[in-house]
Amino acid sequence: MGEYMLEQKVKLLCGPGKASEIGSLAAKLGKKKALLVTDKGIVATGIHNRVVDSLEQAGVNCVVFDGVVPDPTAQNVADGYKMCADHQCDLVIGMGGGSPMDTSKAINLLRFNPEPILRYADPQTSMEPAPGLIVIPTTSGTGSEMSDGLVISSDGVKHPILAPAAGAQFAVIDPELMVGIPPRLTQATGLDALSHAMEGYTSTAADTATDIINESLMRTIVEWLPKAVENGGDVEARQQMAVCASMAGWMLQYSHTNAGHSIAHILGSHYHIPHGEACAYATPWVLEFNAAAMPDRVMKIGRILGASFKGGETPEEIGAIARDAFIHFCDVTLGKLDITRYEVDKATFSSAADDIAGELFQVFNPRKMEPADALDILNKIFA
Repeated sequence: MGEYMLEQKVKLLCGPGKASEIGSLAAKLGKKKALLVTDKGIVATGIHNRVVDSLEQAGVNCVVFDGVVPDPTAQNVADGYKMCADHQCDLVIGMGGGSPMDTSKAINLLRFNPEPILRYADPQTSMEPAPGLIVIPTTSGTGSEMSDGLVISSDGVKHPILAPAAGAQFAVIDPELMVGIPPRLTQATGLDALSHAMEGYTSTAADTATDIINESLMRTIVEWLPKAVENGGDVEARQQMAVCASMAGWMLQYSHTNAGHSIAHILGSHYHIPHGEACAYATPWVLEFNAAAMPDRVMKIGRILGASFKGGETPEEIGAIARDAFIHFCDVTLGKLDITRYEVDKATFSSAADDIAGELFQVFNPRKMEPADALDILNKIFA
């Protein structure tokens, strides 16, 4: 038996309509002016006004920074921090998917630590705690609201930053903010959360405590994600998925991710494929690859996905069955995320494979992935 410690400093407020309580929360914290960090897509929907109105009703001023782009850049962070400093904001609120939440973490970190943000991509760089951050996810996938990391891009390269000091003080989970998400985005973000649980379950950092949580998350997502995709207005399905995404984000601090996210990060940085979809494309092939090292765990994942095993299968056969079960769940149960919409130059695959093999989260993969292995998976993804 091992010794395990789980700690979660983020205070989680969850339930329909919770976004309308942001103002009273900010006032209780003694805040006077908030920087709302989001993107133009959120602003176009108008749902950010629920937060702005709540703040104003509570006597808390608010300025909006909507310059966040997908795969947020170091320049995004610098621009947002300048607005924060210029307006003397004492509270940062991140609202949106992983990009606005990661950007809000970075901006708030710079309120208490020197610029530029990418200096903290070096794990040896120390940082002071950064209180005064509230995050409001509007998708159910990244889990950034509960994780200890963020990803910032520069010159087409994604830089993962492990920064417990940048974590949110509060995360507000309001499923009503998610009912308008279209099916494809619902599917992609949900598969991102599922990949967190699957990779955490097959991680070299997994332990008894994370296994219990990740197994439960996998089962719950497999049950509720199809319902959320089929009926976006199903508030119960949205809440189930939102909580799963947050809890899977928590597990990122302990069981982490592995080669699946290494591939997904490179698919995003090299080919601009949205992160959730990139995870969906990578996951079946990484399950198959890792079966040689963890056949029993890959078999359990296959069973959660609905696969049957007769007993006596080789690790290679287990991997193939689990791979096919994931593809069936993704393409048939949920609906195919057609990868042909993305144009890629296969001549760049060799370079991309080198980057995948050297990516940060490979350290948690149960089986060493060489560039040749990564190249094989890239060719299978885009076959």
